[in-house]
Amino acid sequence: MTQGPYGQEIESADTYLANRVRRASQMAHDELLREQAIALQVSANRYGYGYQQLWCGVPIIRLPDDIMLIQEIIWELQPSCVVETGVARAGSLLLNASLMEIAGLEPSILGIDIRIFPHARSAVETSRYASNIHLFESDSTSNDSIQTVRTFVGAKENRRPVLLVLDSNHSHSHVLNELTRLTPLLPSGSVTIVADTIIEAMPAHLYENRPWGRGNSPLTALHEFLQNAHEWSIAAKWHRRGLLSEFHDGVIQRD
Repeated sequence: MTQGPYGQEIESADTYLANRVRRASQMAHDELLREQAIALQVSANRYGYGYQQLWCGVPIIRLPDDIMLIQEIIWELQPSCVVETGVARAGSLLLNASLMEIAGLEPSILGIDIRIFPHARSAVETSRYASNIHLFESDSTSNDSIQTVRTFVGAKENRRPVLLVLDSNHSHSHVLNELTRLTPLLPSGSVTIVADTIIEAMPAHLYENRPWGRGNSPLTALHEFLQNAHEWSIAAKWHRRGLLSEFHDGVIQRD
């Protein structure tokens, strides 16, 4: 047994990792803790907490827990590329590119949005990943977008898994259409993150000026999709990995 400077036991590497998995699983099933986390997020939303983060100096509309989750997924999945719908201010695209580079991969990122603003293009074009990030302006469910994703994903060698992040229009119909049209283009082992599944747990009044809300959200779309897409299932190790997370129950993987 190894002891630390204060006489405490120092776990072996294997024990440490086993305990990490056990604790994460226990936390994932702690519904009271989940309710407390939602309450904290509602309170923090008054200050636009989800809009406070920067990645390498560029605004990223991601919660810190979810940034860590994406890092874990990219590190383990070793994807050939990342496809993300919803570009916003481009911070998430830069995150994906830098995490692929950290994982020893050649960054290959496709960002799709119905409108890509000049500040987002500038953030990409002035970054070190300008040649690694491809932008496509279109509705993410359009035929042009589907063909663009098919070509982008199909061009990758060895058909390694792909990471797909759906973060555009959060209405049930749009997310279901994205899932139905985009996921068949992904090879076995690929992971899809459905963003803002948290909408289903948040107070309805938070989305009064949006065409989505409780009962009409990414999570309801995901549930409907999984009823028929038997080659996809909830990714147990990741779907409740974060505590303060917008991805809760929103990570799936293809068999």
